[in-house]
Amino acid sequence: MTLSTTYCPKITIAGYPRSGNVWLCRLLGDALDVPVVGITYGRDSLAAEGQERPNPGYVRQAHLWVGKGHHLNTEVTDGFITIVRDPRDVAVSVAKYWDWTLDKTLDKMIEGPGPLELPPWKVFVESWQSVPMVRYEDLWTNPKSVLSSLVQSDKSLDEVIERQSFTVKREEMRYHGNKYPFGRKAQKNHLRRGGMGEWREVLSAEQKNRALMAWEGMLYEYA
Repeated sequence: MTLSTTYCPKITIAGYPRSGNVWLCRLLGDALDVPVVGITYGRDSLAAEGQERPNPGYVRQAHLWVGKGHHLNTEVTDGFITIVRDPRDVAVSVAKYWDWTLDKTLDKMIEGPGPLELPPWKVFVESWQSVPMVRYEDLWTNPKSVLSSLVQSDKSLDEVIERQSFTVKREEMRYHGNKYPFGRKAQKNHLRRGGMGEWREVLSAEQKNRALMAWEGMLYEYA
């Protein structure tokens, strides 16, 4: 899938919570000069910004699951992209964000229901295998390469990446966060750290082993 500022369809970014969904949405919205809008069901999204951008179309954030009883509304989107992050880093971020213990978080991500009442991480990710996928680790390591593979933009991608960096966005939320959905506190809490490999410092040996047993096959593919 290659998007451009001359053809800006309605794109939905679907990913498990704390997987980089908001970051990817804002990068694509900025690069395509389209707004980032709320998720489905009429709810606002932390990712929302750029309502003044001139191009048609939009980027939408949605923690949707393609599963039994879940039917995607194709009237609100022309295509999907999913973002996948090492579930061990997801677990650390989920635990911090919702103030859960790591054991409780692993229970939810392995056995379900997960955060936001989603299915286990493995079920969620497998449901999106047929759509274009971005690995969070690739986006973190080389965001320009990932963006270049997705969009043809009249904007400088280096400038887009800088504007949407964690450092710049933290400062933006510090001074202007109340202009964004849910306000300054929620936006700053969302922009916790970013990065990759935090699980190595945080998970206990027992928790690392449990994660490996639950996700071993998929870790080699996605992490």
